[in-house]
Amino acid sequence: MMRYGIAVALAVIACVVAASEGRAQSCSAGSTDAGRATSRAGVSLTTGTVFVSHGNSGIVSMLDLASGAVTTIKAGIEDPHEVAVSPDGRWGVAADFGDYQGNFEFDGQRLAVIDLINKRVARVIDLGPHRGPHDVMFLPGSSKRVVVTTQTSRHVVEVDVETGQVIAATPTGGVGSHNLAVAADGRTAFTANQGEGTVSRLDLGAHTLVREFTVAAPPAEGIAVTPDGREAWVAFRDERLVRVIDGETGKVLATLPGFGSTERLSITPDGRRALITDLRCREVKVVDVASRRVLGSIADLRDAGQAKPLADSRIAVVAQLQPGLVTIVDIEERRVVARHRIGRRIDGAAWGPTPSAATR
Repeated sequence: MMRYGIAVALAVIACVVAASEGRAQSCSAGSTDAGRATSRAGVSLTTGTVFVSHGNSGIVSMLDLASGAVTTIKAGIEDPHEVAVSPDGRWGVAADFGDYQGNFEFDGQRLAVIDLINKRVARVIDLGPHRGPHDVMFLPGSSKRVVVTTQTSRHVVEVDVETGQVIAATPTGGVGSHNLAVAADGRTAFTANQGEGTVSRLDLGAHTLVREFTVAAPPAEGIAVTPDGREAWVAFRDERLVRVIDGETGKVLATLPGFGSTERLSITPDGRRALITDLRCREVKVVDVASRRVLGSIADLRDAGQAKPLADSRIAVVAQLQPGLVTIVDIEERRVVARHRIGRRIDGAAWGPTPSAATR
């Protein structure tokens, strides 16, 4: 989101317009039972760290799930926005998005790398000419390499967080390349280009733009990809729907309507479920990827950001932004498992395991 307050306002306006036009809004009651759930693939709900950013504050936080303790750290950047945690739990990375300059451009140009073991800034990485860093994630299988959209300079930049080296930059060709999705091969990637309603397919190995697909009217907001890279799911905020496109051709394969608003989405690592945040309905809708059928909703998620599934594809972490809550949800049972109060507004959140002795 450009800024969450703008997104909330747009969602409210959209709902008023929809109501005046008599359009059905599919908000469901869902299930909100709190309690304990058992992870099916060894990911504990009571261990690990949730790394959290607080935009325009210069501050990030660490939530220790075992104790519930929250540690606040000065990040060394002005506007910590989207975040990622390395698969080994050692590093947290926050993108310094910066101030809006017009035409979907922002003036930030740094990444903060936080040592999650010692709870301090390890380094701040200057991205040079690449400005507006936003969506950041570790490449599959790597605890050293991240990729980040830089929507002002229209690239996806690969960085080694341990050395601080900028490895490569892949052009997106799109205006406002805001959000990023990377397939399991670590090479096939897609960006949602807000300003054009397009999707760019990238080859991160060759550092090339493969093709830019014209999909629909802007803005294109959230994006997710199936693990095999065959489908990209794209959220179109103003139309309040999600389009599924062919990853090779860009052809629209399906359209999923019936949302109050569509901002962020994700697909579980096993490729079975899509999680679509519906800001107006205050819920995350759970969709079966194969049939593209909405299975139900996880309700009572006011001001929810992206639902980020863990490696087990059963559990997800949801940041409730304005309330300042980190919420753990069970995807299959479609319920809230636990909530943790951080104490200030959240911009981004990501989970990582407790580092092993070898990592230390």
